[in-house]
Amino acid sequence: MSIFPKKLFSFHKNIIDNNQNKTNIEDNSDYEEYIKNYYSKQGYIVWHYKNRDITFVAKRKKQILLIHCCNSQSDISVKSLKSFQAQRDQFKKENPLFKNYDLSLHYIMSGFFITEEAYNYMETHKGGITYEVIKNKSNNNWLNSLLLDKKSS
Repeated sequence: MSIFPKKLFSFHKNIIDNNQNKTNIEDNSDYEEYIKNYYSKQGYIVWHYKNRDITFVAKRKKQILLIHCCNSQSDISVKSLKSFQAQRDQFKKENPLFKNYDLSLHYIMSGFFITEEAYNYMETHKGGITYEVIKNKSNNNWLNSLLLDKKSS
């Protein structure tokens, strides 16, 4: 029997399976906190949900966003999108209180990490899944390391 709660172990296993190291786990936590604050400032009540695909639930009036934060270079595939949709269906079953709410899936990414097939899938399922690229304001963001230094150009 593990000393870690099942959800916590599952979350860390997922990250390790994606070949991310401890620094990226910490960076993702910083990014998640940044996104949580971003939506809170827009008037949403935001709480951690932490299952495989849903990072946050954000509620404003009768609108619910199920948010998946992605601050890694791992591409989002059609398989990932279908899994996210299955998690939405499970969320609805587990939370009947929200059955009369407008519920949508929302990917938040620090860069455009969607495969062409996944992008086409989202386009054909309009209204089901949306995405937004929000760059992390942290100085420790891996994306910043990919940009050319202005002094050397």
